[in-house]
Amino acid sequence: MIMRTIRLQDTIFFHARPAACIASEAKKYESMILFTVDGQMADAKKALSVMRLGDPKDRMVEIITDGSDEAEAMQAMEHALESVVPAAI
Repeated sequence: MIMRTIRLQDTIFFHARPAACIASEAKKYESMILFTVDGQMADAKKALSVMRLGDPKDRMVEIITDGSDEAEAMQAMEHALESVVPAAI
């Protein structure tokens, strides 16, 4: 299991289109991928679950990956949160 914590600077992460992009990317991996914000947990492979986390601006988001391709999944999620999501709007 790998856990990393990042601070999101933008509020768009949990809107519909970016959440769908995150879920689409997460589904490429066999590993379990979770996000936690303020104690709430979301399955990164489900856009609606991600959207339910609310507005994460300036809050810490913990990414948890666990499985056979957890390192690759973590790298993909970090990349998606830092670059793919802002470009999705």
